[in-house]
Amino acid sequence: MMKALPAPREHWDITGAERIMRARRTGSVGGLTSILLGKQATSVWVPPDVSVAAATPPYAGALAAMAERLRPEQLLEVGSEFGLVGIAAAQAGWAREVHWVMRDVIGARVVRETLAARPVASAAVALGEGPLDAPAATYDAIVVHQQPSRALTELFLRQAAARLAPGGTMLLAGPVRKGVRVAAKVLEDICEEVRREAVVQGAWVLSGRGVRPERGVDAPPPREEHADEIAGVAFRWLSSPGVFSADAVDPASALLLETIRLPHRGRLLDLGCGAGVLGLWSALRMPDLDVTMVDSDVAAVHCADAGIRLNGLANARAILSDGIDALSGERFDVVVMNPPVHRAGRSDAGLAQQFVRQAAHGIGRKGRLWLVAAPTVPVRGVLDELFTEVAVAEDDGRFRVYDAIRRPSRREERQAAADG
Repeated sequence: MMKALPAPREHWDITGAERIMRARRTGSVGGLTSILLGKQATSVWVPPDVSVAAATPPYAGALAAMAERLRPEQLLEVGSEFGLVGIAAAQAGWAREVHWVMRDVIGARVVRETLAARPVASAAVALGEGPLDAPAATYDAIVVHQQPSRALTELFLRQAAARLAPGGTMLLAGPVRKGVRVAAKVLEDICEEVRREAVVQGAWVLSGRGVRPERGVDAPPPREEHADEIAGVAFRWLSSPGVFSADAVDPASALLLETIRLPHRGRLLDLGCGAGVLGLWSALRMPDLDVTMVDSDVAAVHCADAGIRLNGLANARAILSDGIDALSGERFDVVVMNPPVHRAGRSDAGLAQQFVRQAAHGIGRKGRLWLVAAPTVPVRGVLDELFTEVAVAEDDGRFRVYDAIRRPSRREERQAAADG
């Protein structure tokens, strides 16, 4: 009889135990850093392996200046990587109440750690998929950041319109090359008056007033159902705006699934699962395999969890977590992943390497990693460093599938025998 999986656990709170675990792996728990937003010095907790420059979009100072000018009673910030504008407004007293909705647990941790280190009168962060998950009914000012997904940006703007108080102001900011011009047209459709307040290093900051209520959306994000068959395994999955590969199975993941060889039993981790394509396929391919899917994005985990129910799977679970933080030292026989190479729409070659290190930690003393990436993604060095055997199992010119095996050394085997 197949072993029952533990019940799914949604880790919405960032606990001290998680921070200690992260510190042991990285040697750091991050630190409070002063960032200048325009003329305002703002104290922000910056995570390990994240530079201050990477944490600060070029338009943040202009947005902070707008928040200072508006001085709203209630301010909501949505779609920010680290919530800097709301943090500045809370610390400077520009708003009586400040709320954030963060889709990613990493961003939520930044805000929570900052508030713990620099308490303010009234501020709260919620993990959610957009403005409708904010705790208050309406806000005098809502800041929306341009997203890598234009569909998600539009959804944020239209949901924000449903949460804006009469006479309130919407603020939109983002780089031109990432599509803020298109988002500006959406803002013009929603608001009677739209102004371009600033242009900073190729990014726009816009304000919108006079919201047309009928142009807003007071409904949760849409889910689109897909049906695919890869390597003889038919499966269904759900996507949502902003979740990786929202329109179809991406070619890299398809190549990985066509190449991979899975054990009949054991424990598999889909690290950075997105909508859950790799994990769902694996759970269907090997019904006696226990599958865990992990992602730091709230919407991705919701899609993966819904995919589990859609396919009637009893051998899979989806967990919201920054990497393997929430897995409490669990170990896996196989890790599969199509690691991200962008952070908040910016290229970050080190992300894939971080994922490989997390995978090696999750595998423990022995096991196997299947990874797909473009040839330009620099993962081979860290794979050779952490795994006993590394081979390219498939290469179609666009993507490579790596098969990395970790075998215990003789010393480890002798120690394991002595411990057993």
